[in-house]
Amino acid sequence: MSPQTRLQSAPSAGWWRARVGDRLLPRLADRGLVIHSLLVVHGGRLVDETYRHPYGPERRHRLYSAGKSLVSLAVGMLVDDGAVRLEDRVLDHLGDVAPADGISAHAAATTIEDLLTMRTPHAQSPHTRVADADWVRSFFTVPPTRPPGALFSYDTTATVVLTALVERVGGVPLEDFLAERLGRPLGFEGEIVALRSPLGLTEEQRGGSPPWREVADNSIGVGHGGSGLSCTPRDLARVALLCLRDGAAGGRQVVSADYLRRAVAAQVPTVGGSFGHPEAQHGYGYQFWRCRRGTFAAWGMGGQLMLCVPELDVAVVVTGDSQHVESDVQLLHDALWEELLDPAAADVGEARPTAGGEAAARPDMLVLPDCAPRRLELEPVSGAAPSAVGREGLRLDQTLEENALGVVGLALRCDPDSGELTLTTADGAVRRIPFGIGHHLEHPLPGHGYETHSSGAWLDAETLLVRSQVTDEWLAQLSILLHLDGGRVVCRMRRAAEFFADEFEGVLVGQRR
Repeated sequence: MSPQTRLQSAPSAGWWRARVGDRLLPRLADRGLVIHSLLVVHGGRLVDETYRHPYGPERRHRLYSAGKSLVSLAVGMLVDDGAVRLEDRVLDHLGDVAPADGISAHAAATTIEDLLTMRTPHAQSPHTRVADADWVRSFFTVPPTRPPGALFSYDTTATVVLTALVERVGGVPLEDFLAERLGRPLGFEGEIVALRSPLGLTEEQRGGSPPWREVADNSIGVGHGGSGLSCTPRDLARVALLCLRDGAAGGRQVVSADYLRRAVAAQVPTVGGSFGHPEAQHGYGYQFWRCRRGTFAAWGMGGQLMLCVPELDVAVVVTGDSQHVESDVQLLHDALWEELLDPAAADVGEARPTAGGEAAARPDMLVLPDCAPRRLELEPVSGAAPSAVGREGLRLDQTLEENALGVVGLALRCDPDSGELTLTTADGAVRRIPFGIGHHLEHPLPGHGYETHSSGAWLDAETLLVRSQVTDEWLAQLSILLHLDGGRVVCRMRRAAEFFADEFEGVLVGQRR
């Protein structure tokens, strides 16, 4: 933020806490948005933070595409070092990625800035068009549709290629580069962790997942900067403050102000691009989104958000998993503005000009609060207990009609405080989902082992809803609706997940044995 910025008189920390607790969080819950953490930074101070179990200040959260902005900062540091230039062709640094005769002229002409602004020569992510675990190679070998530098088309492949550039020029994995060049000067409390590309892994090693799906550990893979970075919400708040301070932290320039200002400015129009919601129409910078009223953001699938509001010297960090909610990004932005940021702007009154010395005196390292964060439980399914609908002590054992999922048996137990749904497949595999009534039970996701929290409730005397929330390196929402009609059960399963849990998408019909 420049010395010419007009500072507002500051709402108190109590104002922020009350506004978040009384207005913002209830609205987000009412819209069905699943929030794992929500942090507000004002004037360099963490004025409010909320976590839902199992999350807390010390636990990392996957950023999904919000991590793209961290990759941008890493590229900016290489630019500052003089190691690369924005106008460099990417192949100037990754020339051995593929045979020269397999690279098109348009791909060869792509510059670092083209990748940063998502103006690649591809209309569709190239890694999805071929069975090649090397995302970087496929970027250059899949035939493009246009010259680079012309049209915005959101493509995570571009960020993975940038990650490969950082790792090649920086000489270390992306997470190590970020830990040293970003985390250490900003005072990160936790690790930065990166999932990696499946380069070199067999189908068996990949567990049958698509050849492009990222993996937790692969020494020869490229860091998945486009979707696979994780850090703590507090550390993401530190990055937000760095952006608000034009790249300065602890009295030093971590990334140059020139690069940072260009990164968060609108470099390319996004109208008619990959996303139709209004918040995505304000333009795109260097792996940063422009948003309403001169703000900018890093955001990712499911509700990961780092929203920076220079006019108010405010940043809001959100993590969660709302993949199952249509237009979740727009609902989140609207709630933040209408319940928090607009009232903050109205509350502070008239702006007053300040001298450059006052602006420089504001904290450029995150100041933590004296009070403990707000800690909440995950929202359980809302509905009736078994006793309220006469389903206490229910036991069902069903034989299923032939179905595309290969599930042959369904068993259900529902006691006063908890229950369990069991699905048996034709090959003898058993999938058990225990659930709490009015609360969550923690268990591994069947077939995957991911940490999962499940709850259930009766919507009426014939309808039971079980919902599972996967809270791991991979996030997901599973919804299982069971309708009981005499001796028959109809079960509809839906999943909101990226490239896994397909076995929980479909309809099962069963008769009592």
